[in-house]
Amino acid sequence: MAKPHILVLAGDDASEVLSQAGFTIAGEDHQRRQTAAIVVDTRGASGPKAADLVRSLKAALGPRAGLFMAWSNGEENFDISAFDGVLDAFATPSVLAARLGSSLRIAVMADEAKLRFRTLARFGGPSHPPIVNSAKVPRILMFGQPGPDLLQFSTAITHLGAETIAAFTSFTAFDYLHESEFDGVVILARDDRATALSFCAAMRRNARMFHMPCLILGSPDFDNPHEAIERGATDFAVAGDDDPAAADRLLNFVEEKRSRDALNLAFAAARAPAAMEATTGLYAPTFFLAHLESLVQRAHETDRPLSIAVARLDTEASLGVVHTRQGIERLIGQSGAMLSRLVRAEDVAARLDQTTFVVAFPSSDDEAASIAANRIAAVLECTAFDVQADHTSYSNDQPIQIKLAIASASLSPQENAAGLLQRVTRMLEKGQNA
Repeated sequence: MAKPHILVLAGDDASEVLSQAGFTIAGEDHQRRQTAAIVVDTRGASGPKAADLVRSLKAALGPRAGLFMAWSNGEENFDISAFDGVLDAFATPSVLAARLGSSLRIAVMADEAKLRFRTLARFGGPSHPPIVNSAKVPRILMFGQPGPDLLQFSTAITHLGAETIAAFTSFTAFDYLHESEFDGVVILARDDRATALSFCAAMRRNARMFHMPCLILGSPDFDNPHEAIERGATDFAVAGDDDPAAADRLLNFVEEKRSRDALNLAFAAARAPAAMEATTGLYAPTFFLAHLESLVQRAHETDRPLSIAVARLDTEASLGVVHTRQGIERLIGQSGAMLSRLVRAEDVAARLDQTTFVVAFPSSDDEAASIAANRIAAVLECTAFDVQADHTSYSNDQPIQIKLAIASASLSPQENAAGLLQRVTRMLEKGQNA
C-alpha cells in the first residue's frame, strides 16, 4: 500500500525523520503521486518568509494543494495562520507519524463531510453538519505520585488555558475517567514505570479511551521512550526538559481529537429519509450514485485517489436455506447493519440492489481498498446471522453464514462515476478483484 507522499521544504534532517516515520518523501521514488502534505521550514531566518511561501504555493496548486505543515523548533517567528498544523522538529519519528497521520486523516474526513452534506441537501437533508461547541476548556487528568515535576507540568498546562485534575492512584484515575469527561491524560512515570505503562495500555484497550491523547512524562533516565509509544502513549516527554513545549503538543493532540469527534458526529447526522435504504440503514442507491459523481469530480480536481468496492451475496451459498422474502430481507438487513460498523466514518456504504453492497473509499488507492474490502468480507462471512423470521424455511433454526463475492478498483484518469461503477461490477461478475 502506497504511503502518503510528503514534499519536504525543510532540509535533510526533516526528510530523514519523516522518512523514518514511514512517509514517502517526494523525489525519493520514480512514481508520480499526489502530494498529501508539504512541510515547510520555519526555523531561524526561514520563519518570517514561510507564510508567504505557503500562500504562494496554495495559490499555484489550487485544489491539488495538500496540508501545509510548519517544521518548527519552538521559535514563534512565523505566521501560524498560514499553516494547517505544526510539526515539532525535536519529536520522535513515532510521534511525528501519529501527528501527521492524524492531520491527514482529519483533512480527508473534513473534505468528505462537506461533500456529503452538499449531496444530502439534494435529498431533503441538512446542508451543513450540526454545530459542536468546541469552546469548552480542555480538562486534563494528571496521574502520578505528587512531586515538583508533576506540579510544574500541571502549571505549564494551566498557563495554556487548560484545567488539570490530579489522581494519585490508578484506581482513582480510572474512576475519574469513567465518571467524568476528560480531553487528555498525563501519566508520570517517575517511580513506578511499570504501572504508568500498564495504565496507558489499559486505556488503549478501552473503547471510550482508545483515542484519548495520553502523554507519558518520564524522568531523564527513562530507559526506552519508544516503549511508551509502543504501549499506547500519544507522546513522551522528559519532566522538566521543556514542559511548555510538551504541554503545547498535548493540547494540539486534544484539539485534533475534538476535531475528529466533531466530524464523527457530523457523519452520524448525515442522514435523511430519502437518502437512506430502510432495511439496512445504509445509503440508498440513488444517493450513492449522486454522491459518487461528487467524489469523482473532487478526485479529479485534487489529483487524489478514489476507490470503490462492490460486494455481492452468493445467493446459492448464502440464501439456499432461506426461501421467503421476509427471511432474505432480514438477513440482508443484518449484514448491511454490520457493514455500516466496519467502514470508516468517511467511507460511503450503500445497498445497490437486493443482494449487492458498495463502499466508496475517498483518498484511498486500489490496494488500500482491496485490503479494506477483504477484511470487511472476512468479518461478515465469519458472522452467524439469526433469521428467526424465516424459521419455517430451514431446519433446526441454525444461524446462517453468508458468502460474498467482492471486487474493487481505483478511479482511472478521465473516468466518470458511472464508468467506475460499471467497471468494478464487470470485474465482480468475472470473479476478479483489482
